[in-house]
Amino acid sequence: MSSLPEQERPDESAADDTVLTDVLGGHGKVKILVALLSENDRDLNATEISRLADIDRTTFYEHIGDLREYGLVIETRTVGNSQMYRINRDSPAAEDLASMEWSLLDAIE
Repeated sequence: MSSLPEQERPDESAADDTVLTDVLGGHGKVKILVALLSENDRDLNATEISRLADIDRTTFYEHIGDLREYGLVIETRTVGNSQMYRINRDSPAAEDLASMEWSLLDAIE
């Protein structure tokens, strides 16, 4: 438990109040994708993704297989006992999702 009062804790969720979650909804898969897009230059483990996505690890594990099957997310390596993941930058669909985010941001500016 954090020693900081709630109002002083830094907001660590990358998936809250984003244009993609606003348009596509707050489903676990969307939140995972938003979290990975926000950290597209590095790989993350399930705990880090769950924290950024503001979801339970159980929810992460319910959806990561589907996202991998769609080719949107890839496993990169194993660190200790933790599998690492990142957005699949070679996937046209993942690239389209990132482009959609930028287009939506441009539209609201």
